[in-house]
Amino acid sequence: MNYLNTRVAGTLLAFGIFFALSCTSTNQTSSDNSSSLSSLDELQNQLNNTEQELQGNERDPRLNIEKATLLFQIAEKTSPPSQRIPLYRNLKDLSDINFSDQSANNEINEIVRTAWSYEQGEGVKLLQRNNSVAALSNSEQIADHFNNAITVNPDSLVTYNLLANTYYRSGRFDDAIQTLQDAIELDQGNNREYQEKLAYIYLESGDIETSINYYNQLVEEYPQNAQIRHGLANAYMLNNDHDSSITVLRDLINDYPNRIEYKESLAGELYFTFRSTALQIINSEREVSDSETDELLQILSEISNLYEEIDSAVPLSDENAYRKAAFLKNSSQYLADLSSNSTDDRLEQHRVELLNRSLELWERLTENNPDNINYIRNLYEIYVDLEMTEEAESLKRSYNL
Repeated sequence: MNYLNTRVAGTLLAFGIFFALSCTSTNQTSSDNSSSLSSLDELQNQLNNTEQELQGNERDPRLNIEKATLLFQIAEKTSPPSQRIPLYRNLKDLSDINFSDQSANNEINEIVRTAWSYEQGEGVKLLQRNNSVAALSNSEQIADHFNNAITVNPDSLVTYNLLANTYYRSGRFDDAIQTLQDAIELDQGNNREYQEKLAYIYLESGDIETSINYYNQLVEEYPQNAQIRHGLANAYMLNNDHDSSITVLRDLINDYPNRIEYKESLAGELYFTFRSTALQIINSEREVSDSETDELLQILSEISNLYEEIDSAVPLSDENAYRKAAFLKNSSQYLADLSSNSTDDRLEQHRVELLNRSLELWERLTENNPDNINYIRNLYEIYVDLEMTEEAESLKRSYNL
């Protein structure tokens, strides 16, 4: 029998890094009509009688159609859904028989399609009906419905996607990974989205090395896909391979100079590199070399340029102002420690420059958020560092710092 082809690709969740729910339209045989069906015991008796009649008449089209119908009707009435698997396996086996009567093939195919649609629809309905907390508590039942759908129709990629999403939402990463691997094997690796989702879940589960391997394979196959490359940068970042992350992000910015998120990520990675290098020198208690000074100031300059590009592209929100102000203030503190072990005046000069640039931002944040004591304390510290004694004392008295 020609098996029902339902290889439909699911929708992938985009990066930053969460999964979108893939839903399909289904023609459902509603269990609300169960009152019109025979009781479960009566249906089981009918199935037993039909199977007895099939002995010696295994390929009788009429009897097999009757058996397929009864299997689905019994499955509808069987609770919990996890107990329906043997029934659906039996139904799937029937669908694999190639009857000489094509109309019988078509009719059993339709029963299979209806069963698949019903189970998938029940799972989707539970996902849509509940909020995230309730859906999480029902995740086992939702997964059972999708597993039933896969049992009766193992070619349905969209159901694998829904099942993987369900496992992911409930924190069952190993099950989500296995489901996606099954889907990729079924699709013979042709669906990039499932491979990308697999790389992402490995990252979420903490298996960062495996995630990086998958992302690298995807980058080789799809070198122009920015989302995959950004995913690789994030994986490197979480693996503390900041140099590799910076390389990927710089390449992305070269290819997509207007994408702010890449510049924000690069600024963060560069600051991590600056801080790590500065702390290493500070903790060594040795004099800062000229080459180290050049390197540190170059990193700070690149970060500042990135923030300027971001500011010119989007309005300066309080969130962005805080991020930039914190970068300037924290960097100035590291430069203060470094300058104490250096004869190079550039470190001190740059420290003062950073403080002055941050001053305007902290004043703006304090004015916009007069009740935010964190902003006020930071502004006070800037006044102190810049030796603005009068302003510092006034702020201290006003807010009892």
